[in-house]
Amino acid sequence: MWFVLALFFANASGVWQRPSRPPARVTTDAQIVFMAPLKSGTLGSRGYELVIMNLDGSNRRQLTDNDRQEFLPHFSPDGSQILYTTFTSGSYGQPGSQTDVAVYDFASGTEINLTKSGKDSYPVWSPDGSRIAFLSMRSTAQPEQHLWIMNADGSQAHEIARPSGATDDVEWGDLAWSSRDWILFVVAQNIDGCFKTRLDKIRPDGSERTKVTDGGPNCTPARMEQSGDADPGFSADGLTIYTSRGFPRAPAGGSFPMTERKLVAFSSDPWFPGKAETDLSLRTQPSCIEGVPKGSPDGAHVLVFRACFDETAFKGGIYLTDAAGSYRTWIADGFGPDWNPLR
Repeated sequence: MWFVLALFFANASGVWQRPSRPPARVTTDAQIVFMAPLKSGTLGSRGYELVIMNLDGSNRRQLTDNDRQEFLPHFSPDGSQILYTTFTSGSYGQPGSQTDVAVYDFASGTEINLTKSGKDSYPVWSPDGSRIAFLSMRSTAQPEQHLWIMNADGSQAHEIARPSGATDDVEWGDLAWSSRDWILFVVAQNIDGCFKTRLDKIRPDGSERTKVTDGGPNCTPARMEQSGDADPGFSADGLTIYTSRGFPRAPAGGSFPMTERKLVAFSSDPWFPGKAETDLSLRTQPSCIEGVPKGSPDGAHVLVFRACFDETAFKGGIYLTDAAGSYRTWIADGFGPDWNPLR
């Protein structure tokens, strides 16, 4: 679970932002779900709960209210359910925590645990909503995550692929499932002492595994969050991948062990030396922490978590930008947003 940007939780609010041009006007009929802190500005004693609202802040509704931590929610393709990781014991970053795959069902207004192993996490929907991919440690005695798939009701869960353990394939994390039926995942590599993470893609039957990034040129300094790619997201057409690219330095105004992370875009085509990448960080304030990017259903916008530390007055959380990364508009205090594809 270290692939997700761990320090975001310690710095998820109070981050100042300076737009490069006037913020975009948001519309009321675009709906999102996200992890909202129970107590504004802090993690709170019981962690985050799931909240839905329109982009302009209207029609805000808290969905969950319990002693569990809900993590990284995703709307189903038909908008009827929300899929997420639920901590059945402990919370993010706590040793020995147990996690399962759960859904919130709008029709019944209830949470349903789809798995009960205590070892399943990071679920994502298939494009048609009939299946769920997730990471699981249930089939190994080692603390490594394998890629599993099950039906949307939790039945017929089975492993489809796992890391080989070679130096270029140490561990997997952070899933996304594109409209072109590719499952994207983070791969940790440690070649000749250079540890970093990259992105690979694979078909739902475990075939055609393909490298799509090399994670950039930087190795990870000791005791810092990994350099390279994390938290991948797809554009609606599946042709563009958004990632949080980590660099071996602290963000401006930040301090060790925080890691600067930039919003980066590239094609979903196979990686090759010199493959083009686009830095979408804000030109006037490029050195921040940005991650968990989600492309909008119309392909025009991206939701991203943002934290900056080079001003005394700051406001952090979920931001909206366009596909070119030309501005940042604050949306809400929270983490891990996703769009309702029908709104």
